[in-house]
Amino acid sequence: MSNGTSIGVLAVSAAMIGCLAAFSASAETLTYGSGVPERSGANRFGVLPMMDRIDKATKGRVTFNPLLGGQLVSIPGALAGIRDGVVQAGFFITQFHPAELPAASLMSEVTGLGTDPYATIGALNEAYFVTCEACRKDMEAQGVVPLLLQSATPLTMQCTKPAATLAELDGRRVSTIGRSEMRWAESIGMTPIRTTISDILTSLQLGQSDCALIGTSWIRSYGLEDTVKSVIEMPQGIISGAVPIAFNKAAWDAISLDDRRAMIDLMPRMLWDYVADAYVKPDVAVKDGLKDKVAFAPGDAALQAAWKKFHAGEAGALKKLAKSRGIANADALIDEIVEVFRVWHEDLLPQFEGNPAAFEKIARERIFSKVDP
Repeated sequence: MSNGTSIGVLAVSAAMIGCLAAFSASAETLTYGSGVPERSGANRFGVLPMMDRIDKATKGRVTFNPLLGGQLVSIPGALAGIRDGVVQAGFFITQFHPAELPAASLMSEVTGLGTDPYATIGALNEAYFVTCEACRKDMEAQGVVPLLLQSATPLTMQCTKPAATLAELDGRRVSTIGRSEMRWAESIGMTPIRTTISDILTSLQLGQSDCALIGTSWIRSYGLEDTVKSVIEMPQGIISGAVPIAFNKAAWDAISLDDRRAMIDLMPRMLWDYVADAYVKPDVAVKDGLKDKVAFAPGDAALQAAWKKFHAGEAGALKKLAKSRGIANADALIDEIVEVFRVWHEDLLPQFEGNPAAFEKIARERIFSKVDP
């Protein structure tokens, strides 16, 4: 073989090796950590199917190794775990991090603004990705990249003894997760007890609380089937602000631009499917399965009137909270967020109600067309 031929063969071989190395480097299996129990509907019907879609959309170049139920990170410790690279992606709840995320954690404080699950998840993501620049800067400073923010289905009042009216709730102790739920409980004469999700069952069983303000499907997700005896179904806000998939910034940057775009392109429809499959459908299934064991009531007129009054006062409460965290232009920011929620519930909901394709189109135009990968 001549020197020229040898050099040519070596050049081709080097190029092939370079291509294979580039292909290998672009294929990422990311360790994903979550403190949420593996049996949770949010995992089984929300997070894991989303991972499958990402795998398909990126042709296997972005896949996940999910370690759930606190195997690597707890719910309170997840933000630090993602930021510090303990996991390359994970689930965390903004509510637990007001010090690190003073503005972004407001996305967990808007519970009292939502009543429809689809309008709420649309409004929440527009509020974060479009309206609240300070929220996005908080995440950037922590070195995490959220793919979407989640909300759930309406909170219902679940009690260990019969309760169907406002009067019957007066004086009872209720396990709550966030500040908005605590404000609502106090406004109707209940005593709120701040309780972590994993401790709700124990709190109810030991009599530390008489009720829990949580989503209907959580009865099954957190093992409350033999403890809850009555449920007031009237929507009492929608928990929001958890991040189902957030990437460590270095892991995100290592993914090709085309694959990042492909993931973002999934999100307009993913919002609908996530809340439908992880929360709306499980709510129905749990209610159907418990109708002979648990008394479901719609809530009386007095409770509905109390909610209407509470809902109207949430903008003021959120402004006070934002100012206490030193957020610049707090009043204007909250006014903008409240308006986003109003638009999704009053103006847009009639356009997409019952129609996922219409929702997807609106979410793409209003939110994800503006997200920079």
